[in-house]
Amino acid sequence: MSQFRTFILALIASFGLPWLCLIVVPAIKYQALTQIAYDKDRDGVEGLFPPAPINRQGQLVYAREGCVQCHTQMIRPTQLALDGWRKGWGQDQEARPAAAVRSNNLRDYLGEPFAFLGVQRSGPDLANYGWRAPERSQIHQMLFAPKSLHDWSNMPSFAHLYTERLAQGQPSNKALKLPKKFAVKEGYEVIPTPEAEALVDYLLSLKKDYPVPGESAAVAAAPAAAAKK
Repeated sequence: MSQFRTFILALIASFGLPWLCLIVVPAIKYQALTQIAYDKDRDGVEGLFPPAPINRQGQLVYAREGCVQCHTQMIRPTQLALDGWRKGWGQDQEARPAAAVRSNNLRDYLGEPFAFLGVQRSGPDLANYGWRAPERSQIHQMLFAPKSLHDWSNMPSFAHLYTERLAQGQPSNKALKLPKKFAVKEGYEVIPTPEAEALVDYLLSLKKDYPVPGESAAVAAAPAAAAKK
């Protein structure tokens, strides 16, 4: 009987302690977090960190469509990976960034019911996609027909988020401009649905490399301007 009790206790410890340390404790710490204020003299910027909320409606579309299966939203520390030095993965869009993009911390995900860190990285990380995003129309084109932009793309089409309709009079200013190979039949046009618009709004809002209060006195103009809004 004592051996059975020992076995049960060991089993509980084997599963309970990791669950407690990896799920419960971080969840409690996350719930206790709040935005913190920048010190203008120290940080060179005013406002709160993180400064901008995410687009919740678009995040729901992102989750439903399974984007998290192929894209991460987490810049890992430089001692663990080269994420911070990848071209376009932060505000600095140069081929050789002057400094590594900072890794993400818990506060970067404030206001998000779920932090979509990602399952695997089949596509590029999207933590700071808003900085490198092309024009809005091009994002819609990528979602509707990924291979129309890159013939090597393995990204699936999200054409179901768009409506093909008969064009009446002048084409809509929201109609997608597609290459001939991917164009719909003559006389018709492709229009984003509200869900597609929300998803693009969400992708454009992904900017998680704002300076952390107290950690950097050198603040780029872009986050400074955004934080003052």
